[in-house]
Amino acid sequence: MKKIISLIMCLVFVGCMFAGCTNKEDLKSDIVLITNGGTISDGGYNQSAWEGISAFAEENSMTCRYYQPVLDESGEITVENVEKYVELSAENGAKYIVLPGEEFAVSAYEVASIYPDINFILMEAVPHSADDTTDRYMSNVMSVSFDSLQSGFLAGYISVLNGNTELGYFGQNSSKNSASYGAGFVQGAAYAADSMGIPVTVDWAEYDSALLDYSYDFTIQACYEKIEDQDDTTFTVNIVDGLGSGTYTEGSNVTVTANPAPEGMVFDCWEVKSDTEGVRDSKVNVSSEKTPTINLIVEKCDCTISAKYVEADESNVNVEVMNANGSGVYEAFSVEEGGSCTITAPVAENNMVFDHWETDAQVEFEDAESSSTEIKNVNEDIQVTPVYTVSETPTFNVTVVTGEGGNGDSTGSGSYTAGDLVTLVSAPPQDGYMFSHWENVDAYGNSTGIAMENEYNYGTTFEMADRYASICDTMFNNGVTTIFTGGNDKSDSAFTSKWDFDTELNVITAGQQNGDAYTTIVNNYGEAIKDCLADFKGGTVSLASCATDGIFASFVSDDEEIQAQYDEVYKALADGKIALIQVQSNGAGYDFCKYYNEQKPSKCLTLNGWFLEGFSLE
Repeated sequence: MKKIISLIMCLVFVGCMFAGCTNKEDLKSDIVLITNGGTISDGGYNQSAWEGISAFAEENSMTCRYYQPVLDESGEITVENVEKYVELSAENGAKYIVLPGEEFAVSAYEVASIYPDINFILMEAVPHSADDTTDRYMSNVMSVSFDSLQSGFLAGYISVLNGNTELGYFGQNSSKNSASYGAGFVQGAAYAADSMGIPVTVDWAEYDSALLDYSYDFTIQACYEKIEDQDDTTFTVNIVDGLGSGTYTEGSNVTVTANPAPEGMVFDCWEVKSDTEGVRDSKVNVSSEKTPTINLIVEKCDCTISAKYVEADESNVNVEVMNANGSGVYEAFSVEEGGSCTITAPVAENNMVFDHWETDAQVEFEDAESSSTEIKNVNEDIQVTPVYTVSETPTFNVTVVTGEGGNGDSTGSGSYTAGDLVTLVSAPPQDGYMFSHWENVDAYGNSTGIAMENEYNYGTTFEMADRYASICDTMFNNGVTTIFTGGNDKSDSAFTSKWDFDTELNVITAGQQNGDAYTTIVNNYGEAIKDCLADFKGGTVSLASCATDGIFASFVSDDEEIQAQYDEVYKALADGKIALIQVQSNGAGYDFCKYYNEQKPSKCLTLNGWFLEGFSLE
C-alpha cells in the first residue's frame, strides 16, 4: 500500500514539474519574451532582452515571463511555433511581446495582424513576408535598429587609441549594414589619427564583392623524398589491382583498397605474401583478407598484396555509376539480386555542386540528394547518374598535384563548399622514392586554414575550411594589427586567421558580445527594449545609439587615460557634436571608399579600398 501511495506521489510531483503547478492567475503576464530558442542566460541577446524586460516590469509594477521555443530539425524557429506562443501569451493577458531578432521578421508580419491589441517589439528587423523582403510597417509593431555608423566609429577610435596604426575592415557587400559599419570604422580611426597627429592606414575588403579580384582557390601537392635520404629502415609494399603501393617505415598504417571488380567479376579476397627471405607470409599484418578495404601495419618485411576476383554469381546484377551527364562509367559494382551497395559521386567540377542522383531503374535511394548514399533493392542491371548544378553557396576550387618523385596523378581535385569532406590519394612513388607528406598553399603563399586528418599519410581527408579567412591572412601578412568585422556574417573567418598568425593580433566585432574579440561594440537589447516599452510607437523604427545607451564597448583599455578619452568621445557622439558622413541607403562599401578618397576629409588617414581597381598581389 505504501509503495502505491509513493508511486502516486511521484506521478503528482512529475506532473507538477511539467505543468509548473501554477494557478492560471500566475500565468498572467503583461510583457512576454519569446526567445530565439536560446536560454535567458545565454550571455547574448536573449539574456540582454530579458534583463531589460525584467527591470522595466519591476520599475513599473508589471508582470513578465518568457517562452523558449523548440527549434525545428534545421535549427530554425518556425512561424507556426511562434504563433502558438503568441496565442498562449494573448490568452494570458499579454500587452507587449518582444521578438529578439531578424529570424522573427516573418513571424511578426504573419501574427501581429491577428492580435491587433498586443504591441510587438521586433529587434533589428522590420516585418516582411516570407517571399518578399520589402519592409512592412504595421501599426502594432515597433522595430529597433542599432546605429551601425556610430558602432563602427567607436571600433575605429578604440583601435587607434590603443596604438594600432595599420587597420583592416573585413566587410560584406551583400550586407545592408556592412557599408555603414565600415564607414564608421574609417571615420573613427581618422578622428583619433587627426587628434593624435599620427599616420594611420585602413585596408578595406568585402569578401563577396564582384569587384574584388581575389582568388580563394588553392593547390595541394603530394610530396616525396628519396629513399636514400631516409634515416629509418624502409620496406616496400606492392599492391596489385589496388591502391596503397609505396615505401614505408616500420609501424606505418597503410589503407589498402581494391580496384573496382572487372565486369562480370566480384572481389573475393586478398592474397598476402612476404617478399623478404626468412619472413613468413603470416607476418604481413593485415586487418582482413576478405574485405575490399583493409589496413596494413608495416612490419619488418617487404610484401605483395594482390586483390583476387571471381566470377559473379549468375544472379548478380551490375551497378554502374556514371560521370556527370552520363559521359562514361566512373565506377561499377556487382551485387546480389535484391541487394544493395554504397555509391559515391565524382567530385564536382569548378563552381559546381552535387545536386541529386537519377536513374531509370526501380531502386530505393537512402538519400537521393547525398553525394554518397546507399541504393537498395537492386534487381536489374542499372546505371546511376549524378546531377550537378551551379552552386548557390560559395565554392572553393582545389587542385591536387603530384610532386617530384611521384608516378601519375594524385586525386582529390575539385570544387567544394565549406564543410565538405575532401579525400586525397597520392600517386604511387617512382622507384627510389617514398611518399613524404602533403603541402598546401594558396595563390598568395598564405596558409589555407585546412586541417588534414594525417598529412603524412598518402591517403587522407580534411574538411573544407571557410576560405574567406585568406582575406584576413593577407591583411595580417601586410602588417595589419587590428581587423573590424562589423556587419559581416563571416566574422569567424577573422578569428580563424588570428589563431593561425598571432594571438596578439586584434579582432573587433559588433552586435552580440564575443569573448574572443579584443572588444565588441555591443547592441544593448535590454536598454533598447526598455525605451520601446516606455514610449511604444507602432509602425516606426527606433534607432538605438550612444544617445540612448543603445550601444557600448565591452572593453576599451586598462589605461585610465585611454578610457577617459573614450568616454569623452562617446559623450560627444551622444550629444551630436561629432558629425559623421552617412552612407546612402542603396550604397555599398566601395561607394563610400570612392567618396571618402575624393573628399579627403582626414589629414592623417589613408584608405585603401582593395576593390576600387581590382586587387592583386605581386
